Amino acid sequence: MREYKKYCPLLFLLIFSQILSAQNILIDNSKTPEQLVQQLFSGGSCVQPTNITINGYNFGSGEKSFAWFESNGSGFPLENGLIISTGKASSAVGPNTSLLSEGPTSWGGDNDLEAAIGESNTINATVVEFDFVAVTNYMSFNYIFSSEQYLSNPGSNQCNYSDGFAFLLKKIGNPSYQNLAVVPGTNIPVKVTTVRGAGTICPPANTQYFDAFNGSMHPTNFNGQTKVLLAEADITPGASYHIKMVIADQGNNLYDSAIFIGGSTFNNDFAMGDDRLIADGNPLCPGETLTVTPDYTVPGTLSYSWFKNDVPIPGYINVSNPTYTITAPGVYNIKADIGSCIVNGYINVEYASVTALPTTLSKCDDNSDNIAIFNLTAASTAITGNDNTMQVTGFYHNLTDAQNQQNAIANPGSYSNAAGNNIVARIKNVFDCVDYANITLQVQSSSPLNPINTVKVCDGDDDQDGFYQFDLNEITQAIEDANTLPAGSSIQYFTSLADAAALTNPLSSPFSNTDDYTQTIYAQVISSGSCYEILPVTLQVNTFSPDNFDNETVGICESTTTLLDAGSGFTTYLWNTTPTTTTQTITVNTAGSYTVTVTNSEGCKAIRTFTVVSSEAPTITHIEVVSFSGNGNSITVYTSGNGNYEYSLDNIVFQDINVFTGVSAGEYTVYVRDKNGCGMAPPEVVYVLDYPNFFTPNGDGYNDRWFIKNLDIDFPNAELYIFNRYGKLLKQLAPSGNGWDGQIGNNQLPSDDYWFLLKLENGRTVRGHFSLKR
Repeated sequence: MREYKKYCPLLFLLIFSQILSAQNILIDNSKTPEQLVQQLFSGGSCVQPTNITINGYNFGSGEKSFAWFESNGSGFPLENGLIISTGKASSAVGPNTSLLSEGPTSWGGDNDLEAAIGESNTINATVVEFDFVAVTNYMSFNYIFSSEQYLSNPGSNQCNYSDGFAFLLKKIGNPSYQNLAVVPGTNIPVKVTTVRGAGTICPPANTQYFDAFNGSMHPTNFNGQTKVLLAEADITPGASYHIKMVIADQGNNLYDSAIFIGGSTFNNDFAMGDDRLIADGNPLCPGETLTVTPDYTVPGTLSYSWFKNDVPIPGYINVSNPTYTITAPGVYNIKADIGSCIVNGYINVEYASVTALPTTLSKCDDNSDNIAIFNLTAASTAITGNDNTMQVTGFYHNLTDAQNQQNAIANPGSYSNAAGNNIVARIKNVFDCVDYANITLQVQSSSPLNPINTVKVCDGDDDQDGFYQFDLNEITQAIEDANTLPAGSSIQYFTSLADAAALTNPLSSPFSNTDDYTQTIYAQVISSGSCYEILPVTLQVNTFSPDNFDNETVGICESTTTLLDAGSGFTTYLWNTTPTTTTQTITVNTAGSYTVTVTNSEGCKAIRTFTVVSSEAPTITHIEVVSFSGNGNSITVYTSGNGNYEYSLDNIVFQDINVFTGVSAGEYTVYVRDKNGCGMAPPEVVYVLDYPNFFTPNGDGYNDRWFIKNLDIDFPNAELYIFNRYGKLLKQLAPSGNGWDGQIGNNQLPSDDYWFLLKLENGRTVRGHFSLKR
């Protein structure tokens, strides 16, 4: 903000009290356009509006699209002022329980508004216009933009709609306007799409300037609004200006919007520079001064008077010089008496406190040389009073270095007091305000601690890698048992002597050793009144992974027993039997899961599980043979019985699966046995049938006749026919016959391909061809 408004603290207080009130704003339709505009100017203002006009829509019965509003104790941020709307002004009264879309389509828009904000097709415009003559080089006024288009649960197609408004200013005689209703620090026009809060599917924009999506209990009947915003401009003193305030619906006459302009907030007063506020991130620091003066002095000014918090400042009443140097927080107001009226200027100044507290760091002497390693950063909490808005920016050997930020201590986390026992810390807050604190270093003599035995553990997980999660609390108990420590003492652990001496990088419990199998850590006793030497503690991780100790599955035949052997060489054995057994071996006669836990001389454990399963001899229930399929011939064996079986066609080579594939034609004996030695099924003979691809009837005793071997065994009633290549039936063969010799009626048929048809009694038909070779 360019200047401070006296009423702002009250207005912000009212917005927080809104929840305590169920009242709504009031609307007064009785005021004339002249009265409405004149009441935007503060009493005694050196500026008076002229040529006032307000054009909007008259809804009848005295209700128009513009009116005067009062907050009525509702908590609405502006106490009173002018409302201009795209609908009926009186409909702005809360609660927020209806959707306002009131303007008729015959009510037109505004071309200047469209040019200012880059929109088109506006409708339902309300326009306020007036002239004024500038007294100073700065003007401003407060406003709130409210709209029904601030939907708390919009559809995706509603995110880009926004009614438009503008506060247009131009020097009379100039052709173009300047729009003052912009997002602060930008040229972006303020509207729903450019100032919107988070929490809906629509993208948020400039959320720091958005107030809220309203519930039903809001004092206005709009779905949301911006915070109180400031329209401001630098102007030329003595020049005449024209103001045009305009709001309109965009695209259609639905979802009304309104502008609330604060009463008595139209100011053509002094610009005094930005307020210096904690909330704005620019307060003054302790001891800092701020010299202020108006940006412009009105010619003919009779005198100046300064006030702090509305109280006259002695020595600065009716003076000729408008400059004042601020040395304390407050609201400062300058009043310039120009004869006929008073021109004001305001600035609000706050100071950000920063107080650094002196402290003492004590450290134990671990070798009687009165030298110790200090972690200076450990003093940060005491120096800042645990205020997280302050931070230590450096440690120095003297105040001069700290003030000049030179020769900083390079490693404050590990500082040897051999370089000095008095340290100065530089502290700053979030506003870069600085203070300094003294740190006194004290070295105390140390007493030795009784050592403890090596902490031995067993690597208890499946990965015997020599790493373990150590419970440091158990080690602390061992140290306390071996020593008498003062009440309130604590023990911290570190991976190095340097860290232990500096109290940096303490270990947390549980601690996983970083060196496999064996590691030394260092215990430091923390006591407010006593010092102890650093105690080394050795950690040892023992592994135990016996050879040939895998889990095993064992079969047991019916009515027999089996011996389970955990292996030799262990210190103890413990079986999960009932009652438990502590021998190396046990004999069992029932199926089940048997677990043995063994220990070695270090007390480390290992567990092995024997899964005992029942077995019995198999029974072949069915054998399925696929014949006449060439390489697709197969034998599938089906069995019953409780066991783990394997299969063979030669009683030599056994396989786990019950299917034999790629079986050539011939006679086979099927063998099935239990893997655990519990017996074999009676062997069964099967036949795989197939036809020969050729025969050579030359009388040499080999392949002289074409026939299907073993066909009469499986299919004694089969029908077998032979044809020539033209489909002529040449011969029918009996399954039990001696086949075909390649002749028909003592006539030898020539070498050629011949065809056959085989009809089996199971309904299957096999067709194929073979060659006769001579």
